[in-house]
Amino acid sequence: MTTGFLVFFGPVGVSEVERRLDAFKIAIGSTVLRLAGEAGYDPVIAVTTDPDATAAFRAAGAEIEAGERQPFHLGEELRRVARSRSLERLVVVGAGAGALLTAQDLRAVRAQLEDARSLVLSNNAYSADLVGLTPVSALDAIALPATDNPLPRLLHQQAGLPSVQLPRSAAMLLDVDTPADATVLLRHPRCPAALHLVGAWERELGARIDALMRLVTTPEQELLVAGRVGAPVWTYLESQTACRVRMLAEERGMAAAGRDVSGTARTSLGFLYERTGPTAFFSLLAELGDGMLFDSRVLFAHLGWHPGAADRLSSDLFAAETIPKGPLREFTSAAREAPFPLLLGGHTLVAGVLWTMVEAAWSGHPPDEQKHEQP
Repeated sequence: MTTGFLVFFGPVGVSEVERRLDAFKIAIGSTVLRLAGEAGYDPVIAVTTDPDATAAFRAAGAEIEAGERQPFHLGEELRRVARSRSLERLVVVGAGAGALLTAQDLRAVRAQLEDARSLVLSNNAYSADLVGLTPVSALDAIALPATDNPLPRLLHQQAGLPSVQLPRSAAMLLDVDTPADATVLLRHPRCPAALHLVGAWERELGARIDALMRLVTTPEQELLVAGRVGAPVWTYLESQTACRVRMLAEERGMAAAGRDVSGTARTSLGFLYERTGPTAFFSLLAELGDGMLFDSRVLFAHLGWHPGAADRLSSDLFAAETIPKGPLREFTSAAREAPFPLLLGGHTLVAGVLWTMVEAAWSGHPPDEQKHEQP
Protein backbone atom coordinates (compact mmCIF):
# COMPACT_ATOMS: atom_id res chain seq x y z
CA MET A 1 0.00 0.00 0.00
CA THR A 2 1.67 3.20 -1.17
CA THR A 3 0.68 6.85 -1.17
CA GLY A 4 1.94 9.38 -3.69
CA PHE A 5 3.19 12.84 -2.82
CA LEU A 6 3.01 15.69 -5.34
CA VAL A 7 4.49 19.17 -5.19
CA PHE A 8 3.31 21.69 -7.78
CA PHE A 9 5.44 24.66 -8.78
CA GLY A 10 4.88 27.28 -11.43
CA PRO A 11 6.99 30.45 -11.57
CA VAL A 12 5.13 33.61 -10.58
CA GLY A 13 6.60 36.05 -13.07
CA VAL A 14 9.60 37.99 -14.31
CA SER A 15 10.06 40.95 -11.95
CA GLU A 16 12.94 40.88 -9.46
CA VAL A 17 10.69 40.38 -6.45
CA GLU A 18 8.81 37.56 -8.19
CA ARG A 19 12.06 35.80 -9.13
CA ARG A 20 13.33 36.05 -5.55
CA LEU A 21 10.05 34.69 -4.25
CA ASP A 22 10.24 31.83 -6.76
CA ALA A 23 13.73 30.93 -5.48
CA PHE A 24 12.42 30.85 -1.92
CA LYS A 25 9.50 28.60 -2.92
CA ILE A 26 11.82 26.24 -4.78
CA ALA A 27 13.91 25.91 -1.62
CA ILE A 28 10.77 25.12 0.40
CA GLY A 29 9.57 22.61 -2.20
CA SER A 30 12.95 20.85 -2.18
CA THR A 31 12.85 20.59 1.61
CA VAL A 32 9.33 19.18 1.64
CA LEU A 33 10.08 16.66 -1.10
CA ARG A 34 13.05 15.30 0.86
CA LEU A 35 10.85 14.97 3.96
CA ALA A 36 8.15 13.17 1.97
CA GLY A 37 10.70 10.59 0.87
CA GLU A 38 11.79 10.12 4.50
CA ALA A 39 8.13 9.76 5.50
CA GLY A 40 7.61 6.80 3.17
CA TYR A 41 5.65 8.32 0.31
CA ASP A 42 6.04 6.59 -3.04
CA PRO A 43 6.21 7.99 -5.63
CA VAL A 44 7.44 11.49 -4.72
CA ILE A 45 6.71 13.74 -7.69
CA ALA A 46 7.30 17.37 -8.59
CA VAL A 47 5.10 18.88 -11.29
CA THR A 48 6.85 21.81 -12.95
CA THR A 49 8.20 23.11 -16.25
CA ASP A 50 10.66 25.53 -14.64
CA PRO A 51 14.32 24.57 -15.28
CA ASP A 52 15.61 25.79 -11.90
CA ALA A 53 12.85 24.02 -10.01
CA THR A 54 13.37 20.85 -12.05
CA ALA A 55 17.04 20.70 -11.13
CA ALA A 56 16.43 21.43 -7.45
CA PHE A 57 13.51 19.02 -7.08
CA ARG A 58 15.35 16.22 -8.87
CA ALA A 59 18.30 16.74 -6.52
CA ALA A 60 15.83 16.39 -3.62
CA GLY A 61 14.90 12.91 -4.86
CA ALA A 62 11.71 13.69 -6.74
CA GLU A 63 10.55 12.36 -10.07
CA ILE A 64 9.65 15.18 -12.46
CA GLU A 65 6.39 15.53 -14.35
CA ALA A 66 6.12 18.41 -16.81
CA GLY A 67 2.78 20.19 -16.71
CA GLU A 68 0.89 19.73 -19.98
CA ARG A 69 -2.00 22.17 -19.75
CA GLN A 70 -1.57 25.87 -20.57
CA PRO A 71 -2.72 27.91 -18.81
CA PHE A 72 -1.97 25.78 -15.77
CA HIS A 73 -4.94 23.98 -14.24
CA LEU A 74 -4.15 22.14 -11.00
CA GLY A 75 -7.18 19.87 -11.04
CA GLU A 76 -6.60 18.62 -14.58
CA GLU A 77 -2.88 18.09 -13.99
CA LEU A 78 -3.54 16.32 -10.68
CA ARG A 79 -5.96 13.88 -12.30
CA ARG A 80 -3.62 13.30 -15.26
CA VAL A 81 -0.64 12.46 -13.06
CA ALA A 82 -2.72 10.30 -10.73
CA ARG A 83 -4.14 8.30 -13.65
CA SER A 84 -0.76 7.86 -15.34
CA ARG A 85 0.73 6.52 -12.09
CA SER A 86 -2.38 4.50 -11.05
CA LEU A 87 -2.40 6.21 -7.67
CA GLU A 88 -5.15 5.39 -5.18
CA ARG A 89 -4.02 7.78 -2.45
CA LEU A 90 -2.07 10.99 -2.69
CA VAL A 91 -1.07 14.20 -0.92
CA VAL A 92 -0.66 17.40 -2.94
CA VAL A 93 0.96 20.66 -1.83
CA GLY A 94 2.09 23.87 -3.47
CA ALA A 95 5.80 24.62 -3.44
CA GLY A 96 5.41 27.46 -0.92
CA ALA A 97 3.71 25.34 1.75
CA GLY A 98 5.09 23.12 4.49
CA ALA A 99 8.42 24.76 5.33
CA LEU A 100 8.06 23.93 9.05
CA LEU A 101 6.66 20.42 8.60
CA THR A 102 8.63 17.41 9.83
CA ALA A 103 8.88 13.91 8.43
CA GLN A 104 6.80 12.82 11.42
CA ASP A 105 4.05 15.27 10.45
CA LEU A 106 3.95 13.90 6.91
CA ARG A 107 4.08 10.31 8.14
CA ALA A 108 1.00 10.97 10.29
CA VAL A 109 -0.89 12.34 7.27
CA ARG A 110 0.04 9.26 5.25
CA ALA A 111 -1.12 6.95 8.04
CA GLN A 112 -4.52 8.64 8.20
CA LEU A 113 -5.05 8.20 4.47
CA GLU A 114 -3.91 4.60 4.45
CA ASP A 115 -6.26 3.75 7.33
CA ALA A 116 -9.32 5.15 5.51
CA ARG A 117 -11.44 3.83 2.65
CA SER A 118 -12.50 7.36 1.70
CA LEU A 119 -11.24 10.65 3.10
CA VAL A 120 -10.09 14.14 2.24
CA LEU A 121 -7.59 15.75 4.60
CA SER A 122 -6.57 19.41 4.42
CA ASN A 123 -4.84 22.10 6.36
CA ASN A 124 -7.89 24.32 5.68
CA ALA A 125 -11.13 22.94 4.28
CA TYR A 126 -12.09 26.25 2.66
CA SER A 127 -8.73 27.49 1.40
CA ALA A 128 -6.30 24.60 1.28
CA ASP A 129 -2.56 24.52 0.61
CA LEU A 130 -2.12 20.85 1.58
CA VAL A 131 -4.66 18.21 0.55
CA GLY A 132 -4.67 14.44 0.98
CA LEU A 133 -7.33 12.21 -0.58
CA THR A 134 -8.42 8.66 -1.09
CA PRO A 135 -9.68 7.24 -3.37
CA VAL A 136 -8.19 9.32 -6.16
CA SER A 137 -11.12 8.27 -8.39
CA ALA A 138 -13.16 10.88 -6.47
CA LEU A 139 -11.54 13.48 -8.73
CA ASP A 140 -13.80 12.19 -11.52
CA ALA A 141 -16.88 13.20 -9.51
CA ILE A 142 -16.12 16.91 -9.07
CA ALA A 143 -15.78 20.06 -11.13
CA LEU A 144 -11.99 20.13 -11.11
CA PRO A 145 -10.68 23.45 -9.75
CA ALA A 146 -7.84 25.42 -11.32
CA THR A 147 -6.17 25.89 -7.90
CA ASP A 148 -5.85 23.83 -4.74
CA ASN A 149 -7.81 26.21 -2.48
CA PRO A 150 -11.33 24.79 -3.07
CA LEU A 151 -10.27 21.16 -3.65
CA PRO A 152 -11.22 19.69 -0.23
CA ARG A 153 -14.56 21.48 -0.18
CA LEU A 154 -15.44 20.14 -3.63
CA LEU A 155 -14.32 16.61 -2.76
CA HIS A 156 -16.54 16.72 0.32
CA GLN A 157 -19.59 18.39 -1.20
CA GLN A 158 -19.60 16.89 -4.69
CA ALA A 159 -17.82 13.54 -4.25
CA GLY A 160 -19.05 12.82 -0.73
CA LEU A 161 -15.65 12.21 0.85
CA PRO A 162 -15.55 12.66 4.65
CA SER A 163 -13.56 15.83 5.33
CA VAL A 164 -11.06 16.20 8.16
CA GLN A 165 -9.00 19.29 8.91
CA LEU A 166 -5.50 18.59 10.14
CA PRO A 167 -4.51 20.02 13.55
CA ARG A 168 -3.84 23.73 13.23
CA SER A 169 -0.26 24.88 13.74
CA ALA A 170 2.26 27.21 12.19
CA ALA A 171 3.67 24.24 10.27
CA MET A 172 0.30 23.29 8.80
CA LEU A 173 -0.96 26.81 8.05
CA LEU A 174 2.16 28.50 6.68
CA ASP A 175 2.26 28.95 2.90
CA VAL A 176 4.76 31.48 1.57
CA ASP A 177 3.14 33.77 -0.99
CA THR A 178 4.65 37.19 -0.25
CA PRO A 179 7.89 38.82 0.94
CA ALA A 180 6.50 39.25 4.46
CA ASP A 181 5.68 35.55 4.67
CA ALA A 182 9.26 34.62 3.79
CA THR A 183 10.87 37.18 6.07
CA VAL A 184 8.82 36.12 9.11
CA LEU A 185 9.59 32.45 8.43
CA LEU A 186 13.34 33.06 8.68
CA ARG A 187 12.83 34.11 12.31
CA HIS A 188 11.29 30.81 13.38
CA PRO A 189 13.67 28.51 15.28
CA ARG A 190 12.69 25.51 13.10
CA CYS A 191 13.21 27.30 9.80
CA PRO A 192 15.33 25.05 7.54
CA ALA A 193 18.91 26.20 7.02
CA ALA A 194 18.46 26.06 3.24
CA LEU A 195 15.99 28.95 3.43
CA HIS A 196 18.45 31.12 5.33
CA LEU A 197 20.89 30.60 2.47
CA VAL A 198 18.30 31.95 0.02
CA GLY A 199 17.47 34.95 2.22
CA ALA A 200 14.42 37.19 2.27
CA TRP A 201 13.57 40.90 2.54
CA GLU A 202 15.30 41.87 5.76
CA ARG A 203 16.22 45.41 4.74
CA GLU A 204 12.70 46.29 3.67
CA LEU A 205 10.67 44.47 6.32
CA GLY A 206 12.92 43.33 9.16
CA ALA A 207 12.43 46.31 11.50
CA ARG A 208 8.66 46.20 11.04
CA ILE A 209 8.53 42.49 11.85
CA ASP A 210 10.74 42.85 14.93
CA ALA A 211 8.55 45.67 16.26
CA LEU A 212 5.44 43.52 15.85
CA MET A 213 7.14 40.56 17.52
CA ARG A 214 7.98 42.70 20.54
CA LEU A 215 4.41 43.96 20.57
CA VAL A 216 2.81 40.49 20.87
CA THR A 217 4.88 39.73 23.98
CA THR A 218 4.09 43.02 25.71
CA PRO A 219 1.05 43.52 27.97
CA GLU A 220 -1.06 46.66 27.45
CA GLN A 221 -0.09 46.83 23.79
CA GLU A 222 -2.76 46.07 21.18
CA LEU A 223 -2.35 44.21 17.89
CA LEU A 224 -4.81 44.95 15.09
CA VAL A 225 -5.41 42.06 12.67
CA ALA A 226 -7.63 42.57 9.63
CA GLY A 227 -8.64 40.23 6.84
CA ARG A 228 -9.55 36.59 6.33
CA VAL A 229 -8.87 35.44 9.89
CA GLY A 230 -10.24 32.06 10.98
CA ALA A 231 -11.44 31.13 14.46
CA PRO A 232 -8.46 28.81 15.20
CA VAL A 233 -5.99 31.65 14.67
CA TRP A 234 -8.08 33.99 16.78
CA THR A 235 -8.23 31.40 19.58
CA TYR A 236 -4.49 30.86 19.37
CA LEU A 237 -3.80 34.59 19.66
CA GLU A 238 -6.09 34.95 22.66
CA SER A 239 -4.15 32.30 24.55
CA GLN A 240 -0.61 32.82 23.25
CA THR A 241 -0.06 36.59 23.16
CA ALA A 242 0.60 38.94 26.04
CA CYS A 243 -0.87 41.88 24.17
CA ARG A 244 -4.52 42.60 23.51
CA VAL A 245 -5.81 41.63 20.07
CA ARG A 246 -8.38 43.53 18.03
CA MET A 247 -9.73 41.42 15.20
CA LEU A 248 -11.55 42.51 12.04
CA ALA A 249 -12.34 39.15 10.42
CA GLU A 250 -13.98 39.48 7.03
CA GLU A 251 -14.39 37.66 3.69
CA ARG A 252 -13.30 34.17 4.72
CA GLY A 253 -13.24 31.96 1.61
CA MET A 254 -13.26 34.99 -0.69
CA ALA A 255 -10.91 33.53 -3.31
CA ALA A 256 -12.33 30.00 -3.17
CA ALA A 257 -15.86 31.37 -3.73
CA GLY A 258 -14.70 33.80 -6.44
CA ARG A 259 -16.01 36.91 -4.69
CA ASP A 260 -12.79 38.76 -5.43
CA VAL A 261 -13.30 38.16 -9.16
CA SER A 262 -17.06 38.73 -9.21
CA GLY A 263 -16.77 42.07 -7.43
CA THR A 264 -19.05 41.06 -4.56
CA ALA A 265 -16.41 41.10 -1.79
CA ARG A 266 -17.12 43.71 0.88
CA THR A 267 -15.23 44.85 3.95
CA SER A 268 -15.93 47.50 6.57
CA LEU A 269 -12.41 48.82 6.02
CA GLY A 270 -13.25 49.27 2.36
CA PHE A 271 -16.17 51.52 3.20
CA LEU A 272 -13.90 53.47 5.57
CA TYR A 273 -11.19 53.81 2.90
CA GLU A 274 -13.70 55.15 0.38
CA ARG A 275 -14.77 57.85 2.84
CA THR A 276 -11.36 58.90 4.14
CA GLY A 277 -8.75 58.32 1.45
CA PRO A 278 -5.39 56.62 2.14
CA THR A 279 -3.62 58.97 4.56
CA ALA A 280 -6.53 59.49 6.95
CA PHE A 281 -7.35 55.77 6.67
CA PHE A 282 -4.07 54.70 8.24
CA SER A 283 -4.20 57.49 10.83
CA LEU A 284 -7.56 56.16 12.00
CA LEU A 285 -6.32 52.57 12.08
CA ALA A 286 -3.46 53.69 14.34
CA GLU A 287 -6.11 54.64 16.91
CA LEU A 288 -7.27 51.01 16.97
CA GLY A 289 -3.92 49.37 17.70
CA ASP A 290 -0.20 49.76 18.26
CA GLY A 291 0.67 47.61 15.24
CA MET A 292 -1.16 45.84 12.45
CA LEU A 293 -1.14 42.82 10.15
CA PHE A 294 -3.30 43.67 7.15
CA ASP A 295 -4.61 41.19 4.57
CA SER A 296 -4.81 43.93 1.96
CA ARG A 297 -6.31 41.69 -0.74
CA VAL A 298 -9.74 41.97 0.88
CA LEU A 299 -9.55 45.77 0.63
CA PHE A 300 -8.36 45.55 -2.97
CA ALA A 301 -11.29 43.28 -3.86
CA HIS A 302 -13.78 45.64 -2.22
CA LEU A 303 -12.36 48.58 -4.15
CA GLY A 304 -12.31 46.68 -7.44
CA TRP A 305 -8.53 46.79 -7.78
CA HIS A 306 -6.90 43.92 -9.65
CA PRO A 307 -3.15 44.65 -9.65
CA GLY A 308 -0.74 42.22 -11.22
CA ALA A 309 1.54 40.09 -9.07
CA ALA A 310 4.54 42.41 -9.40
CA ASP A 311 2.58 45.44 -8.22
CA ARG A 312 0.91 43.51 -5.38
CA LEU A 313 4.28 42.33 -4.11
CA SER A 314 5.78 45.80 -4.49
CA SER A 315 2.95 47.10 -2.33
CA ASP A 316 3.75 44.44 0.29
CA LEU A 317 7.31 45.81 0.28
CA PHE A 318 6.04 49.40 0.61
CA ALA A 319 7.90 50.17 -2.62
CA ALA A 320 5.44 52.79 -3.86
CA GLU A 321 7.89 54.29 -6.35
CA THR A 322 7.96 51.04 -8.37
CA ILE A 323 4.17 51.00 -8.84
CA PRO A 324 2.56 52.98 -11.69
CA LYS A 325 0.77 56.16 -10.66
CA GLY A 326 -2.74 55.46 -9.45
CA PRO A 327 -4.74 54.24 -6.46
CA LEU A 328 -2.44 51.34 -5.50
CA ARG A 329 0.60 53.60 -5.45
CA GLU A 330 -1.26 56.10 -3.25
CA PHE A 331 -2.34 53.31 -0.89
CA THR A 332 1.21 51.93 -0.67
CA SER A 333 2.75 55.33 -0.02
CA ALA A 334 0.29 56.02 2.79
CA ALA A 335 0.88 52.54 4.25
CA ARG A 336 4.65 53.16 4.28
CA GLU A 337 4.10 56.35 6.32
CA ALA A 338 1.55 54.78 8.70
CA PRO A 339 2.23 55.86 12.30
CA PHE A 340 2.58 52.32 13.62
CA PRO A 341 4.40 49.11 12.58
CA LEU A 342 2.44 47.54 9.75
CA LEU A 343 2.77 44.48 7.53
CA LEU A 344 0.86 43.97 4.29
CA GLY A 345 0.12 40.69 2.55
CA GLY A 346 -2.52 38.13 1.69
CA HIS A 347 -4.50 35.49 3.55
CA THR A 348 -1.42 33.67 4.84
CA LEU A 349 -0.26 36.83 6.64
CA VAL A 350 -3.24 36.62 9.03
CA ALA A 351 -3.09 32.82 9.32
CA GLY A 352 0.10 30.78 9.19
CA VAL A 353 2.46 33.76 9.17
CA LEU A 354 0.82 35.31 12.21
CA TRP A 355 0.99 31.98 14.04
CA THR A 356 4.65 31.62 13.03
CA MET A 357 5.47 35.16 14.18
CA VAL A 358 4.00 34.57 17.64
CA GLU A 359 5.89 31.29 18.06
CA ALA A 360 9.12 32.97 16.97
CA ALA A 361 8.55 35.92 19.30
CA TRP A 362 8.32 33.67 22.35
CA SER A 363 11.36 31.67 21.23
CA GLY A 364 13.62 34.66 21.83
CA HIS A 365 13.65 36.61 18.58
CA PRO A 366 14.11 39.50 18.57
CA PRO A 367 16.07 39.74 21.86
CA ASP A 368 14.20 41.99 24.28
CA GLU A 369 14.94 42.51 27.95
CA GLN A 370 11.35 43.66 28.47
CA LYS A 371 9.78 40.43 27.20
CA HIS A 372 7.24 39.04 29.62
CA GLU A 373 6.41 35.43 30.40
CA GLN A 374 4.30 33.57 27.88
CA PRO A 375 0.62 33.39 28.91
